[in-house]
Amino acid sequence: MKTFQILTTCALLLTLVYSCNQSSDQTEDATPLTREELKASIKEMEDSLMMISSQKSTGATLSLSQQELINRLTAYYRVYPEDPYSADCLFKVQMAYSGLNAHRKSIAYGDTLLTKFPSYKNKHLAIESNIAALDVFLEPRDTAAIRSYYTMLLADNEYPKSKKAEIRRRLKFINLTIFEYATMSASKKSPTKK
Repeated sequence: MKTFQILTTCALLLTLVYSCNQSSDQTEDATPLTREELKASIKEMEDSLMMISSQKSTGATLSLSQQELINRLTAYYRVYPEDPYSADCLFKVQMAYSGLNAHRKSIAYGDTLLTKFPSYKNKHLAIESNIAALDVFLEPRDTAAIRSYYTMLLADNEYPKSKKAEIRRRLKFINLTIFEYATMSASKKSPTKK
């Protein structure tokens, strides 16, 4: 019996070593994917995720699929860092990590997006996402970082003036969590009973 277990273990190890060797040989021979092939691969994974999320799938299946999408998006960015589509990839990675509750990674990708593509079409949403992660999900709250992101929005001429007014009010009470601030704001707006 013991000999059988040893032989089985050896056979499994040999199979594993052989398959790893084959895999690395194939990787070395593979040509890099073109932009169009990478984009098609990303689109395919996004479509697959849409299908999975509409079905009753396990959380593990969805998380693995989201991670595969993140891998494809970051692969595109690594191969074509200056390409305008890379900005979309970074934004999608930021949102995906946020959805996976990996808020520190989400913020890091948001920061990369804002640094590499400062005129990105969804930069306001990227900044607001970072603010939400810092103000709601991460402990301890980093009020200096929150203030920094709000200051970016205040300095942006394209950001709506009505939202800027709310940011100025929020910055006066930055020491309060967003929930405490919302409660305080709601109590000031509600009519008092006499």
